[in-house]
Amino acid sequence: MTKSKSATADARERGIWLSAWLILIGIQSIFYSFLILYLRGQRHDPSPAWILLVLFALSLANVIAVIAIWKWKKWGLQLYAILTAIGIAVGLMLTGSQLVVFHDIIFLVVLGFLVKDKWSYFE
Repeated sequence: MTKSKSATADARERGIWLSAWLILIGIQSIFYSFLILYLRGQRHDPSPAWILLVLFALSLANVIAVIAIWKWKKWGLQLYAILTAIGIAVGLMLTGSQLVVFHDIIFLVVLGFLVKDKWSYFE
């Protein structure tokens, strides 16, 4: 007999740490935009509308990536990794602070550590 697709989906266990980390990533992606605006304000640079639009788009895309990871989609992991690189570039251009690099890399590295044993669950 073959297993049905729903039975396989039910057998995947996310675990408390991965669940908590995904929720934290979703929250931090929104907080990240405010952090960049705050660091920019420290330099007394006015923020044009396009900056707010880019930061909003990055936050929204990160939330979409987290939802895809929650549903065990490989493209969610790939999207999150790409968005991390884009977020680092945007953050460095707008703030000039290395804090942005470490802030993004830490979340990606911990996520990678948490999903390394669950790679077979991703579709």
